[in-house]
Amino acid sequence: MDILNEIGRSLIAFIFVLGVMIFVHELGHYLMAKWLGIRVDVFSLGFGPRLVGFKRGETDYRISALPLGGYVKMAGENYEDELSGTPDEFLSRPKRHRFAVAVAGPVMNIGLAIVLSWGYYMTGVEVEDQVSRAPVVGRIIPDSAAAKAGIQLNDKILTVDGEKTPTWRELQLAIAKNADHPVDVTLQRNGQTIETEVTPDTSKESEVGTLGVAPFIPYVIRQVEPGAPAEKAGLRAGDTIVEVSAAGKTARDAIEITHLITSQKGKPLQFKVSRGNEVFERTITPVQMGQQHRVGISLHIATHTERYGLIEAGRKSVEHNYRVTVLTFEVLGRILTGRTSLRTMSGPIEIARYSGLAAKEGAIALMSLMAIISLQLGIFNLLPIPILDGGVIALLAIEGLMRRDLSMRVKERIFQIGFIFLILLMGIVIFNDISKHIT
Repeated sequence: MDILNEIGRSLIAFIFVLGVMIFVHELGHYLMAKWLGIRVDVFSLGFGPRLVGFKRGETDYRISALPLGGYVKMAGENYEDELSGTPDEFLSRPKRHRFAVAVAGPVMNIGLAIVLSWGYYMTGVEVEDQVSRAPVVGRIIPDSAAAKAGIQLNDKILTVDGEKTPTWRELQLAIAKNADHPVDVTLQRNGQTIETEVTPDTSKESEVGTLGVAPFIPYVIRQVEPGAPAEKAGLRAGDTIVEVSAAGKTARDAIEITHLITSQKGKPLQFKVSRGNEVFERTITPVQMGQQHRVGISLHIATHTERYGLIEAGRKSVEHNYRVTVLTFEVLGRILTGRTSLRTMSGPIEIARYSGLAAKEGAIALMSLMAIISLQLGIFNLLPIPILDGGVIALLAIEGLMRRDLSMRVKERIFQIGFIFLILLMGIVIFNDISKHIT
């Protein structure tokens, strides 16, 4: 039943998110066409057979059967249409008008991303404290890229391939786009600057680069479950677990402590606990709780809320979306040159999954996700791929440089190639989505 609820929430959230994105995109085309005096015959959310709608003036506003998209049908926009040459036909208008209509959809998506980002920066963004701290290594995963490169505990990572990494957030982004490719890393160790080369591993979950390092996270107890071994041993919410030891193993970091507790399978563990100015020890034996051996405690993750005023939130929104745009083109460049795998690309299944997770977290999380998707949709539609808006823009630019129109036959072949390319691309991203959930 829980799985069915998750699937249902994901589907509803996906339809809502995609519906808003498509509506805003097509609204851009529609408003620009109307403003320029181009006749719009159909404004549709979805493809295929018409389900419901109404006609007002010359336009049929409808919802169609297949929800994965939408379109605005303008008079005389298809090359195979029989044109009458009237001024209200799309292909009868000058190139600058056709360019304006084509670019309006992606611009609306980019604008929506800025507005949504603006909204959540004003509302307040909850951020984990560790993400905004300097990247000082507190934990190294054995056999990871960092371990193989000789990175040590307490090293501070200054740059990756010349890119400054003042916080863990910037470090994660710099490493994520360099999976399986060597990068130069600058470290600060005991006051000295050290240069080393690291080849980030590929994360199995997301196919992005990972270094295998993390900040030190103290285990501060958020909650103690009633009747659990931890409560019987006298542990309380707010206590800090200094270390846990058993069978010659000692863990001090929150993640390592959690792994040690679950791996001992009912064997007694020695806990050193700090409470105020007092430090005491307890012997606690994990018991089977659900699918794991646990002692009945949960971790408190320190967070803070970043909230900005109207002007500053707007500035942060533009800055954030600019950085994401630059990162997107960097990743696309790496995919085209073979430095990044196509498996990093996600499709509708992953969008649906993340939409469901965001909806579960609340309106702010969903707003943040929608901003990212809207920006990516705007950027993708500006790529010079036939059938997409960017393909129309590129074709207009080529004809403008040539000072003549290409033949209908050439245009038809270009758009056929674009259609095949999009089908192949959709197949790849759906395969990626499915493969991520096959163990």
